[in-house]
Amino acid sequence: MEEILREEIARIGSVPCARFMEVALYQPEHGYYERDRTVVGQRGDFYTSVSVGPLFGQMLGFQFAEWLDACGMRNAERGQPDAPLQIVEAGAHDGQLAEDILNWLARHRPDVLPRIEYWILDPSLRRQGWQRGRLSRFAPHVRWFANWAEIQQAGGVTGIIFANELLDAFPVHRVAWRAAEQQWFEWGVRTAGDRFIWTRLPALHLNVSALMDPSAALSNLDESLRASSWASLAPVLPDGFILELNPFAEFWWGLAARSLRHGKLLTFDYGHTTTDVIHPDKPHGTLRAYRDHHQVDDILASPGTQDITAHVNFAAITHAGERAGLLTSELVGQGRYLTNIAQRTMQQTAVFGEWHGERVRQFQTLSHPDHLGRSFSVLVQERS
Repeated sequence: MEEILREEIARIGSVPCARFMEVALYQPEHGYYERDRTVVGQRGDFYTSVSVGPLFGQMLGFQFAEWLDACGMRNAERGQPDAPLQIVEAGAHDGQLAEDILNWLARHRPDVLPRIEYWILDPSLRRQGWQRGRLSRFAPHVRWFANWAEIQQAGGVTGIIFANELLDAFPVHRVAWRAAEQQWFEWGVRTAGDRFIWTRLPALHLNVSALMDPSAALSNLDESLRASSWASLAPVLPDGFILELNPFAEFWWGLAARSLRHGKLLTFDYGHTTTDVIHPDKPHGTLRAYRDHHQVDDILASPGTQDITAHVNFAAITHAGERAGLLTSELVGQGRYLTNIAQRTMQQTAVFGEWHGERVRQFQTLSHPDHLGRSFSVLVQERS
């Protein structure tokens, strides 16, 4: 991985942060998310809601079944009672969450499972292999896609599109405020001996990522910064104040929204809204690296061996969906969102099952403010 990055930097002098992240995380042979399916969980570098246990997937299965029932009723009203419904999971990693959802549907809503197709959106053939192995018993119901274009060619989605902790791993541009010059500049990466170090790039620009369609790229970062709702705060920012911009996540969300014919689009992730994009507690931005469940001081060290992530700008993501015609129904903390589902499951124990001790323990971890309940937010948008 280091050799790949060094060769590219040697050719062009330096690379934007977004390009460094793209290679370090997604390079097909050596990228962090390609190298090992155990990067998540106790033996990996970080936990997710899926790592807590099957309850997260079970609760999503319960919620998804309700939404799919409503989609089926709308199809019947349109004179298409037998039209297929889809659950689309983007970024399924090793397929654990898909297995938890499908297991719950098979056991508790066997009437729903025959009516749906579970689609997985993942460009990586290696990760698709992990997923196929785990989901072999559900093979007739599962289908894989490499990009949104393939999904749109298949007729789009009537049902649910969702992602869990995906957007925070999209490559970001790292920009900083130069108080003396009253302008933004972009941090890039270059080499210094045997190390990778931050360097100021000569101009703000948007690196066209291989992950995205180049034609959808924003024209330049300067326009994006000047058009932002918080741009008026820039003149009073301290020198060197850092922000992360993620036009790729916004574009990706817009594609997801346009692929949704009817139903729900949602994501679980950690991030911020318009009111705290610029916050005095985050003068150095939110870009972080993790290894062995600990934050790593040097984000650029040992690329390909540690996770790199940044907070999601939920305001920007919300606007991207609304521009594509979706209505925003919820943007709440994960604790509140899952508590609302839990309350409904307790009224339908014949469907969901009893809340035994292990389920309660998992729910506390998923929802308590001291655990994952406050760290993560849930954005739900819809097209009726």
